[in-house]
Amino acid sequence: VLNFVLFPNPHIRDENGDNIGLPLLGADIVSLPGNKHLVALDFQPVLDLSEENVSLIPKRYSHIETKLQSIHSKYQKSSDESIQPLLPWGGDIPEQAKRFFSPYALWTRLSDDNAMDTVSTLVWEAYQEYIDLYLELMDTVQKDVESGVNSQVLQGQEDYLEYRRSNDPARPMLIRLYGEDWAERVIGGVLFP
Repeated sequence: VLNFVLFPNPHIRDENGDNIGLPLLGADIVSLPGNKHLVALDFQPVLDLSEENVSLIPKRYSHIETKLQSIHSKYQKSSDESIQPLLPWGGDIPEQAKRFFSPYALWTRLSDDNAMDTVSTLVWEAYQEYIDLYLELMDTVQKDVESGVNSQVLQGQEDYLEYRRSNDPARPMLIRLYGEDWAERVIGGVLFP
């Protein structure tokens, strides 16, 4: 199990001094018995993208979103319908989780004979590309960091942590292996504090 989340500084402001809500970088790569693998890589929104004038990445950094769209298209969704995606779509995202997924979520389930090879090659490459682009975004916005807490962004990050604490797919395995008290302490105090 690889569960990796990067939280940007919630104090980041745009060129007008307005608070912005940069996405989290979320990476989940889970290998299950029977050669089954679940993969989710995404720039996960902390603000509700369905609200008016809210975008995943502030317009000032739209070149990053263009790169993200290109990376996503490379692995999962091409504008050319005749091209088979490198990684198949993983199926419906649960309703309560949709708020935390962007249009560029790379979400797949792998279970064929080549699944482990796919994880160690294509998934690994996609993981590296998502991380590299996220670090490029953070480097680009660093100059916009100012003091002051953006309560809406901070609340979005807290909502995300609460969602993950409540819905951690590793919970049953951790409880079975280490007991409920230990599992809840680790989930709430280490994985998603």
